[in-house]
Amino acid sequence: MADNRDSGTRDESFVGIWFFIIVNTTILAILVNILSISVGMTEVTPGLFFLPVVITSYWYPKKGMLFAFLITAIYIVIIYVFMGASLPNIVAGLFKSIIMVGVAAVVATLALSLQKSEAKYRGIFNNSEAGTGLIDGRDLSMLEVNQRFASILGYSREDVYHLTFSELWVDASERDRFFAQLTKEGVDNFETRFLANAQGIRWVLLAAGMLPDNQFVCTMVDITVRKEMEAAHKTALQQIEKNIEQFAILGDHIRNPLTVIVGLTCMFAENIAAKVLVQAREIDRIITQIDIGWIESEKVRTIIRKYYGIGAREAEKADYSAGSRLPKPKAKK
Repeated sequence: MADNRDSGTRDESFVGIWFFIIVNTTILAILVNILSISVGMTEVTPGLFFLPVVITSYWYPKKGMLFAFLITAIYIVIIYVFMGASLPNIVAGLFKSIIMVGVAAVVATLALSLQKSEAKYRGIFNNSEAGTGLIDGRDLSMLEVNQRFASILGYSREDVYHLTFSELWVDASERDRFFAQLTKEGVDNFETRFLANAQGIRWVLLAAGMLPDNQFVCTMVDITVRKEMEAAHKTALQQIEKNIEQFAILGDHIRNPLTVIVGLTCMFAENIAAKVLVQAREIDRIITQIDIGWIESEKVRTIIRKYYGIGAREAEKADYSAGSRLPKPKAKK
């Protein structure tokens, strides 16, 4: 069974068995026809030749027509030897031979078309970038998987067949939700975690649909790297949000002692107070620029909250003006 899974072609052991069947049914059909013709039965037994012709045309479609011509030649010889060169008998034999050749042509054509479709399916199945698996819905055993399916989980294809689909899940509740969706309408874009062999836990994106015979097909894409990048991205955005809030708080912390300093300038000489006020207003101007940047950054914070769920607290926008922040002390007389 494993050989058939891995090769992606018909099992050669079955081909050998059918070759044995073809040889034996051909011999049996010849013997039965000789016996029936010798006793005067000519209507039913020629149908036995259809069995080896159909089998040969299916398993060896490129040789099916040649085999059919060989069988018809044998049948005509049997008629000629055991029934004589009677024209009606020869015509009847030729008519049955034409039918056999026609059947062989039809079966061989269908078999070739089936082989081409199977080869195309195998090519897509085995070379797909998505991991694909065929799973038995009764016991959740792996019926067939491609190499990508096994690679995502860190197994060889042979080892995967020893697992069940149920054993791959990290979260049992997500597994139950997956099967609930599968039985109702199929699964699309289902994110979950799977247990891998040597690579630990892998994030995967699943899609699945039911098939006949209580089977389902499941495709799997490895999104572990994407999830790790999203986590790192979210951490960075959280730090940005934190820094923005700290800038807003820092401005107030600087203005509070600056206001005290400005208030104390009334105790200084007029020329000294003027110099202090000039520097204080310059500091206030710089802080104002920081505040303006913080207010503009609120747009960034809104995007962060909306799309990444970061920074739930709503920051209050302060409306600062340089004239209202710093009191003008009275000049010392």
